[in-house]
Amino acid sequence: MMSNLSITSRMIEEATGLFCVKYLDLVAGNRKDGYDSIFRVKKYYHESFKRTKKQLLNVRERKMIAAVANYRKMLDYRWTIVIVMLLGSVINYLDRVNLSIANTTIGQEFGLDPVQMGLLLSAFMWPYALANLPAGWLVDKFGTKKIFMWGIVIWSLATIAGGFVQGFMSMYITRMILGIAEAPFFIIGGQITQQYFRPEERGMASSIINLGPKIANGFAPPLLTFLLIWMGWRGMFITLGVTGFVIAFLWIKYYKEDMNDKATQLVQTEDKAKVNFWALFNHPTSWWFNIGNIGSSYVFWLYFTWLPTYLTTHRGMSLTQAGWVAAIPFIAGVIAVPIGGWISDYLIKRGMNVIRARLVPTVGGCILAAVAVIPVNYIQDTTWAMVLITISLFAGALRVGVLWALVGDLTPSEAVGTFGGIQNFASFIGATLAPIGTGYILKLTNSFDYVFVVSGVLCLIGAISYALISKKITSEDLLPTK
Repeated sequence: MMSNLSITSRMIEEATGLFCVKYLDLVAGNRKDGYDSIFRVKKYYHESFKRTKKQLLNVRERKMIAAVANYRKMLDYRWTIVIVMLLGSVINYLDRVNLSIANTTIGQEFGLDPVQMGLLLSAFMWPYALANLPAGWLVDKFGTKKIFMWGIVIWSLATIAGGFVQGFMSMYITRMILGIAEAPFFIIGGQITQQYFRPEERGMASSIINLGPKIANGFAPPLLTFLLIWMGWRGMFITLGVTGFVIAFLWIKYYKEDMNDKATQLVQTEDKAKVNFWALFNHPTSWWFNIGNIGSSYVFWLYFTWLPTYLTTHRGMSLTQAGWVAAIPFIAGVIAVPIGGWISDYLIKRGMNVIRARLVPTVGGCILAAVAVIPVNYIQDTTWAMVLITISLFAGALRVGVLWALVGDLTPSEAVGTFGGIQNFASFIGATLAPIGTGYILKLTNSFDYVFVVSGVLCLIGAISYALISKKITSEDLLPTK
């Protein structure tokens, strides 16, 4: 009769063998089957053989069990980094939007006209757009940890310095520095989702990171209006700058380079090749992506920079009322970002082509955003005008996280950071044009009619351009020319 020890040994061997197969399945990409089975086997092992495992486990089996613990740790770790990035993106955008909230007060104190204020509102954007080009390369070359730390420290100091400016030019300089320092942030977010997450997960992970701007914009009007009234615009700037150092501490505490290497091994194993920047920039897919970003970003940054002013000067609201009402469309944007990511991930799981699945909420959202924004200023009733603005911002926000996931889907691993910088550069061409263009339109017409029409037309052009994306960029497309 076979001893209990012998039976137990055989059962452990079978369970460990099954675990090894499922673990390899998971690494190879059969996530659901492998993931469920690992924990089923682990539970079975602990319940049945707790008293004899020290006697029976050989070196190989011990390594397999340790691998389970390491993988579970990595799974928890990657979502921790996503949450840190989410918090960082909230602060990132609060530091941008503070001027939009305080622009009327600052304009009166410094005696600025609409064109000067438009230039000041765009002072962040064009340096940000230009800095995205080298920022992507720097992230690819030096890694996420160092670039993130330098970025958040410098942008926090620039925000604090904004509380001490004495006029138009000094404020303009601090906003330029802020734009340069913040440029790598969302490129790093795209790099993290590409390294840590598989295609069917990237939409949601990317959407969570990119939810930060919508959260910031949602509660920024009432929060920053409160800070503005309570401590003045200078105190508001300084407070926001100090908060950035809290995010820097969280990044130092939770981001570990060695764990990043382990996570990356589960998603990609190939050696990185060199990237020809101009080949990437001039690729047709890059052009369609960038034109789409310019058109779709314009309408969002119209709301981002001019909505509080529009509500106070053309809809007769007080500063406090405008702060609360302006939060409504941005709260709708908070809801829309994860919905866009969920839609694209769901379509991929249902078997749709990855690129097409990303474009469904992107193109559809841009079309709806354009249709809703064009008639806004022709609506006399303020409530219905705000309904249209809310629909427009909700629809436009469907694309936000999806586009960063699409960066990883369209490009080989060695080009993710660089391509992320290129497409974010294009986004902020639209972002730069929005406040400046609005300022000039207002000066020439003294009306918001053409402001909303122009933004709607550009958003439609963006939707058409996105729809023309059909081809992935391969490593062969990016080989350096001889």
